Amino acid sequence: MRWYAFGVGFLLLLGGCASERDRVAPIVLPDVVASVCVLSPSQRYVIAQTYDPDLLPNQDHPQIQIFDLTTTRAITIPLAPEAYPDGLSLTWYPDDVVLAEQRWLYNIPHGILTDTTTLPHPLPPTPYQFDLPQWNPSPDGRYVANGAKIWERDPVTGGPGAVVIDLPNESYTEGCYNAWSADSRSYYFLDWETVGPRQSGPGPIRKITLP
Repeated sequence: MRWYAFGVGFLLLLGGCASERDRVAPIVLPDVVASVCVLSPSQRYVIAQTYDPDLLPNQDHPQIQIFDLTTTRAITIPLAPEAYPDGLSLTWYPDDVVLAEQRWLYNIPHGILTDTTTLPHPLPPTPYQFDLPQWNPSPDGRYVANGAKIWERDPVTGGPGAVVIDLPNESYTEGCYNAWSADSRSYYFLDWETVGPRQSGPGPIRKITLP
């Protein structure tokens, strides 16, 4: 009876942690698990390296996909899919334009595809170089983030100060690239899932909105 009571209490604790996680940081793409997430300049879209949620990572072949976060639907670039069976190599440019395979510019909001070899001038480098620092600062400089945790930014060290958001601990979390919204009110991260002892696998993309 004592073991039964312990088991019930443990399950209730896990359920409480999960519900708190969903409340503070809801999943933004249902039934999608990913190991990489790169937000577009406007944060309406995300490039994600996705896996079949019913398979372990070593059993599945990842796909590079674009999703519209307002509709949760996948975006298809009008290129022959058989030419890119593993998914396209994608890079963000301003105005939610994506560069595919270092050749094709696709303006997602307007659905316009351009072959860069036809441009009168070479395509400039993208200003969006997604280096992810350990303490990822918000645009307004008030906060820093790492994984699923957010702190006030220490004005002296530039590192973490007082804790603002500290979700129940999981095996592993990682911030998305371009994770902070322009107004510093929201932040995206990957919530890797436990798949075995001391192992984690791709998980959902979550969004924290600061109070």
